[in-house]
Amino acid sequence: MTSETEPRSQIVILCADLMFQSQITGAARLNGFSFTCVLSLAQALGELTNELPQLLIIDLNQPEIDWELLSRTMQQYPQLTSIAYGPHVDTETLQQARDAGCDQVLPRSQFSANLPRLLQTALSTDD
Repeated sequence: MTSETEPRSQIVILCADLMFQSQITGAARLNGFSFTCVLSLAQALGELTNELPQLLIIDLNQPEIDWELLSRTMQQYPQLTSIAYGPHVDTETLQQARDAGCDQVLPRSQFSANLPRLLQTALSTDD
């Protein structure tokens, strides 16, 4: 039996890189956020809800990102905050993430350096 106090994951992490996944989940745990790790955008969609402040973190180093699906997802879940990160030299992919509607698109180094603050800001319930 599920109680109403058992929230679904606040953070959906789309990342196949175990080192970065570990960094993100560690920061989430430290800040008391629940999370789910997925390996595809389709899996991420299955985890999204219209409840809670939710955050979708996307590693742009995925083998194939369906940009049209990502764009539709951003439109379908307007309350969802999304942060995408990737190599700073891959400007085309970073721009595609912006065009798809990701709230923040960051170079990997900037994402890593600011991860705890990014999580706190994205999942803040202050209105």
